[in-house]
Amino acid sequence: MRGNVLLRYALPLLIALPIGFLILYPQLVRCMRVSHSTEFQTLAGLKSIYISQTATLKQHAQLRRNVHHAYDRIRRFWGGRRGQAILIYCPTQGEYEQYCIGGEGAGCSLGMPWGDSYLVLGPDGNNTDVIAHELCHDELFARLGWWRVKRQIPQWFNEGLALMVDYRFSHPAVWERSTDWQRDSTYMGDEPLKSYPGQPMLKLSDLETTRDFFGGDYNKVMQAYQTAADEVSRWLTIVGQPGVPALANALANGDDFRNAYQQLEREKRRSRR
Repeated sequence: MRGNVLLRYALPLLIALPIGFLILYPQLVRCMRVSHSTEFQTLAGLKSIYISQTATLKQHAQLRRNVHHAYDRIRRFWGGRRGQAILIYCPTQGEYEQYCIGGEGAGCSLGMPWGDSYLVLGPDGNNTDVIAHELCHDELFARLGWWRVKRQIPQWFNEGLALMVDYRFSHPAVWERSTDWQRDSTYMGDEPLKSYPGQPMLKLSDLETTRDFFGGDYNKVMQAYQTAADEVSRWLTIVGQPGVPALANALANGDDFRNAYQQLEREKRRSRR
């Protein structure tokens, strides 16, 4: 009797779950199967990077150079690189929408509970800043795991941290030694930083979840980015670059985010007295 009940209810559920997944998230499925797609090829010598067959030779060369610079920036920021994300470059908007949920922005990050991670770059994503931004999300994911990032890390910190390696919106001097960022040919020191709408800042407590952060219109989302960037920049100016891996290590060891975040700042302030 029990076996019949399990067969009657469990089997249809097991069949329905993957079908529902395919229907609701076709972009994720495409990312998972990109290695089998005839529309993409691996970037020569870089097995974890897929580039559309529609990309030009110039775009191939640009992607290789930009990935190299972004990897180097992440290693300097985190004190090493552990992320193993698959990177997918879509030179056209149509391709981008097939692999990135929503198809907005220059790039997006897709993480799986079991550990796989995909970084999708759109037509405007073939530059060092966008790639470093998405790689920073992946690095946090790799060091702490999907569950801890989703349940314990406020979205304002996740986004604010990524903005620290995205020099379209932050200055490298916040954390890099001057000789490092001056040597980085991808940083255009004479180009002004992109600005956000000059409106009242939001409360960090209102930007805890993904829905909180990205809910609302364009101006509200830009305000959320500004708020996150300002707070993480303030914190990073105090704790310095070593504070980034130190915080990740504390969280990986089970510390509460808020306590560890504030404790690192308190310790650094005391050491300066």
